[in-house]
Amino acid sequence: MKLDKTRLFAKIYGSLIGAAVGDALGGPVEGLDYDEIERRHGRVETMLPYQKPPAEHGQFRNEPGSYTDDTRISLLHCCAILASRGEVTRGDLAQEVTDYYYRHRGELERAFSEEYHLKGLYGARKLIYGGQPTNGAIMGNTPLGLIHPAAPRAAFGVAFELAYLTDGYAKESAAIAAAAVAAAMRPAATVASLVEEALEAARWHRREGPLWSKTTDKFAWARFEARLNEDLVRTAIEVAERHRDVFALRKELYPQLKVGPLGSEAAQTLAVALGMLAAAGGDYRQTVIGAVNYGRDNDSYAAVAGGIAGALNGVKAIPREWVSTVLAANPEPDIHELAVRLTELTLARHRESERTLKDVEGLLGP
Repeated sequence: MKLDKTRLFAKIYGSLIGAAVGDALGGPVEGLDYDEIERRHGRVETMLPYQKPPAEHGQFRNEPGSYTDDTRISLLHCCAILASRGEVTRGDLAQEVTDYYYRHRGELERAFSEEYHLKGLYGARKLIYGGQPTNGAIMGNTPLGLIHPAAPRAAFGVAFELAYLTDGYAKESAAIAAAAVAAAMRPAATVASLVEEALEAARWHRREGPLWSKTTDKFAWARFEARLNEDLVRTAIEVAERHRDVFALRKELYPQLKVGPLGSEAAQTLAVALGMLAAAGGDYRQTVIGAVNYGRDNDSYAAVAGGIAGALNGVKAIPREWVSTVLAANPEPDIHELAVRLTELTLARHRESERTLKDVEGLLGP
């Protein structure tokens, strides 16, 4: 069996390159509101060159298709997964970030990894980005869902542990996104099914008392403190289902999803990504275009949305010219090769699980 001809590979590669494509499409217009994007560029549907200087959390090169820190973090996750043979821990990711930091001497590369590197060393003593619940973890943790296909609870658990890159409710945001990718890997997955499975994984993971659960059901302030991610995702899905158009929903959604002034809050990132997926009916191209043209921290929105939509549809759903432009602008590391290796690893883990199940079945007799 040629693994690169399987549906498993198509979904893994589709998710990895799908996230990178979304990142690269959104990068040149990152930080602009949607009306400003329209004034400058119309609707962004092609890869644009960058008009701003390279930056540690932006692009390293200005040619069209260059991706940003979102994809660089994703590729570090891939390396940590492969190095640990799939049993990846927070320490494995911290090790990869540390290795990256010391392998590179350039200021851009070191500045990109410095915060994550120090957070890995000092934990809670290092308040990364001032303790803000940014999308530092959710924007690049797609691979954690890919190695747990059809197992969103497992993906949620490992993603929550590895979300040391951020703080507060953003850890749950990152874990929900990974769970959504895992659910999207199911052969019969739909937008509705992957959203529900991802939110169910979050509910399963929480530990709440019955009295607090009643309080969160009753008061909006309590839901903000305890269930912000679910609240914003539900809001985004409801608006998306009313409009069924990735452009028409923006005016209504903008004020409802604005958590704070950053635009890079993790819960907002999750809600925009899933809202665009719902508005587009799961279509990869429209999902990513919607996220890019939404504005704000749109490269991150599009990276998360592209990773989920790529896992749902497979690589054939992604326009070839987008893929070729991203690969040409970023030849190293080889994303196709990483997808092959992740597919091999995922299959090996599946076969090990099958052996374990057979052993357990052997214990069920007298």
